[in-house]
Amino acid sequence: MTTDARPPAQRLLAAAEELFGERSYTRTAVADICARAGMATGSFYAYYGSKAEIFAAVVRGINADLRNAMKAALEKTDGGQRTRERECFRVYFEMVSKRPWMDRIVRESEFVAPGLFREYYEHLARGYGRGVRAAQLAGEVDTRYDPEVVAYAYTGIGNFIGMRWAEWTAGGQVPEDVLDDVLELLGRGLAPPAGSSPP
Repeated sequence: MTTDARPPAQRLLAAAEELFGERSYTRTAVADICARAGMATGSFYAYYGSKAEIFAAVVRGINADLRNAMKAALEKTDGGQRTRERECFRVYFEMVSKRPWMDRIVRESEFVAPGLFREYYEHLARGYGRGVRAAQLAGEVDTRYDPEVVAYAYTGIGNFIGMRWAEWTAGGQVPEDVLDDVLELLGRGLAPPAGSSPP
């Protein structure tokens, strides 16, 4: 009997995320998810049709949580592009520190459900790309760059910096000086040429 007050579907989703991250998709059974959630195995199918369905819900939930956290952070930020970049990277790194398995789950989705993997990154990149284009129009990012290219560069940088410092170290966090280096790299590489004006 569980004392978890969350609705059953949420308990199953949280249990599935933890187990997929700890064991992998292939090594996790529906019965394992139900046991972790404190529910009878038969009740699973009242909420999800299959293990594949709850896996997709986990990946999409991670994506939504990340995008919502970044949106909330940006709504409190009134600085320029470097400040917005710092807030987005900070939010992502904090999320990886709290849920170090999240990127492992997303990486596994490439093999479990390739379309889901692509969907995950396309959703992130679209949002990043809109932000880059807005920064270009404000004269903060060189307009010679394709916003989609910059968006995927952000994604790659975030993934590997997060993996190195937040995921590979137990209870790890990305140090502030590492984030400073990332922003310095972006600032030097994406800044518009001196004397240029917005398009």
